Amino acid sequence: VPFQIVQNRGICPFFFLIHVLIVGTALRQTLCVFLCPTALVDITCTLLLLNPDFTTAWNVRKELLECGALNPERDLYLSKLALTKFPKSPETWIHRRWVLQHILRQFSAVAHKTQQRVEAEQPDAERSQFLGSHLDRLIHQEMKVCSDAACRYPSNYNAWSHRIWVLQHMAKGNIKVFRDELSSVHPWVSMHVSDHSGFHYRQFLLKELLNTELSQSFTCPQANGELSLADAACGDRITTVFKLFYQETELCADLIQSFPGHETLWNCFYFYLTHCLRTIMNTQICPFLVLPFSPISLPFFLVEVGCYLQKTPQPPSHGDNFNNLANSTLHLEF
Repeated sequence: VPFQIVQNRGICPFFFLIHVLIVGTALRQTLCVFLCPTALVDITCTLLLLNPDFTTAWNVRKELLECGALNPERDLYLSKLALTKFPKSPETWIHRRWVLQHILRQFSAVAHKTQQRVEAEQPDAERSQFLGSHLDRLIHQEMKVCSDAACRYPSNYNAWSHRIWVLQHMAKGNIKVFRDELSSVHPWVSMHVSDHSGFHYRQFLLKELLNTELSQSFTCPQANGELSLADAACGDRITTVFKLFYQETELCADLIQSFPGHETLWNCFYFYLTHCLRTIMNTQICPFLVLPFSPISLPFFLVEVGCYLQKTPQPPSHGDNFNNLANSTLHLEF
């Protein structure tokens, strides 16, 4: 008997599972021809719950999705269920991204048809609002799935990479979503100081916020090759982003004091400082910045950083890098 019930749990012998996988792989096309879509959905669901890295089963479900025999929401739920047991399964994360791309293509097709059909003075606001709310719900759902997977498996690179992918493809340029993510991940990284993936995600968020603000705030280069701000409010927005960088350095500094010896914190601290300074120098925006020091100016910010680095114990590695950074910040001239 291939399946048995032992202590209220379903038991499947390992050799039977291997046999199913081999036969399923060899007869994939035959199964797709002779089995009805409902049977294929049930068979692939069972196989993937037992082994979510079974690529052939995911490919069959892709074909079912493309022919309309499977609901994308149902497939997302299956992958979410598989990730509760196998939170680092690479094939599951890959398939989940494919399904999201499939949904995005559907959104684009619906939006294009709506734009072509609507030739009156006012667009179909109700339909547009529905698509926007559905997209927001999908983003929130993906963030929750990634958070749960990161909690179940330490240093879950696949989960954090998927989270970055979702923001890049589903929330590009949405400053509110990026700011909300920066706030929501703060407690998590404070409790997982050795998880580099979480801190790398925060670095991605800050870089995207900074790049978005810079691209929206600066006009085209002038005749002398320098950049100019589009309006006075742009300087305030850029300053706000750099204050976020400053808050991140404060967070890393506090965590270093509370949890000494964690190289992840030092790497993150070094990144924030170097990226912040490099961006300032490359974009020539020093006159527009107002940073949180007294007196409020960029030189005093750099002096504070240099003094802090000289007083703080050396990190496990990158000691020379930090010494060079401290010396350079103390000798900058404006």
